[in-house]
Formats: sequence, structure tokens, C-alpha cells
Amino acid sequence: MKVQRITFGSKSQIQQTPTNTSRSEFLYYPKPKENHNTMNFLKVLGALAAGAVGITLFNLKRNKVPLSIVDIAGTEAGLNKINFRRTALELKKKILYPIKTGSTGDSKNFKSGLILSDTKDKPLKDILAAFCEHADKIGIKTVTIPDNLNKAARRRWVFNEIETAQKEYKSSGKFTIINIDNIDNLIDLKIVKAKNSAIEEKLIEINKNVYSGIVWTGWTNNTKSIPMYYNNLPVLVTKLVD
Repeated sequence: MKVQRITFGSKSQIQQTPTNTSRSEFLYYPKPKENHNTMNFLKVLGALAAGAVGITLFNLKRNKVPLSIVDIAGTEAGLNKINFRRTALELKKKILYPIKTGSTGDSKNFKSGLILSDTKDKPLKDILAAFCEHADKIGIKTVTIPDNLNKAARRRWVFNEIETAQKEYKSSGKFTIINIDNIDNLIDLKIVKAKNSAIEEKLIEINKNVYSGIVWTGWTNNTKSIPMYYNNLPVLVTKLVD
């Protein structure tokens, strides 16, 4: 019997991996590196913006009381009846408004003394009276010196009223406006003086907050004789302005 050789195929026949297989769906895109400087800058901007909003809200809250708090009804009452509108507004802003809102600690806006000056007596006296009437109508206590007192009696009156007003402020926290009317009847006004009188020193003490809760007011037609030291005190020296 003849045995025939049997062939099982070539050993070189090996399955090849296709060369055209697409793998794009498995591509990996690395995350770009963050710019830390940019991120920090944006954070700083955000913080500043938040701070600005906070400051604005605080200021709005602090200044929420309108100037109308010192207004009164009627054209024939208080400062409403005077013809000097700018003067009236100045008196409201720098004296009456701080008292009513309790912001008397701001020396830029609050004055603890007032001197009205002009060349004619009657307008000055009338406007100061209107100012005191206005203050009284919005709940600020006012006292006015009597006309029929001599110089010595006028000084005693002022000293007594300062003492009374100080006690009032300590007990109730309420201000008193003391109207000394014509300053020339009480003080010898000079631009520069070697020595002040006792009553002048007392008024200066008020302006230095020694006597808190008091505003003194007066008028003079000696516009060129007002002492220079008032420029360094919270005293409003103003002329009548339409």
C-alpha cells in the first residue's frame, strides 16, 4: 500500500489586521492650561465690584433722610417767608438738618454758631427771627434774648441760658438754639483783639464742643469788624443772599 503525503496548508497564512480602521472616535483632546493671572484678575474685579455695591448701599442707607425733614408748610411761616432763598437753604443744610438727623459730628456740614451780616438792621433781625420760628416749628427749642435789657443784664441772660441748655441736652439729648440777636449789644466786635471778653470766651467754648447741644445765633451790620478767629471755628458767618 502506498502512503501519500497529506498537505495541511502553508504556515505563512496569518490573519492581518486591517490597515484602514478609523479610530477618530477615540481621540483625546487635552484640557488647555488655565491662565492663573487672568483668573486672579477677574476675581479681584469681582471683589471690587461687590465692594462698590456695598459702599453704595451703605451710603444710601446713611443718607436716606431727605432735606425735606426740615421743611414746613405755608409760605408765610419760618424761612419760607424770607426773600433770601439761598440764605434760607444754607441755614437749613448747615444747622437745622444736622440737628434733626443727629449728624452734628460732621463739622463740615454742622455749625454750632451763626452770624448773619449785612448793612441794614431790619432784614437781619427779621431773618434771624424767621430762622428761630422755623426751628421751633420742626421741634427744636429756641430762646431769644429780650430787647429791653442793658449790656450787663444781657450777659447774665446769655450765661443763664447756656447753663440751662446744657442741662437740657444732658437730660434729654435735645438741642437749644440761643438767639442773642444784635451781637453789637453784647460784644465789642473787632477783627483782631488782644483779649476776649468773658461772654466771647463762653461762645467760643460752645463752638469747641465744651457745651454740647447748643447753637448760638446773632446778627451784625459791622461786616468789617467780625473777629478773624471765627474762621477757625464751626461758626457760619454769612451774608444775605437771594
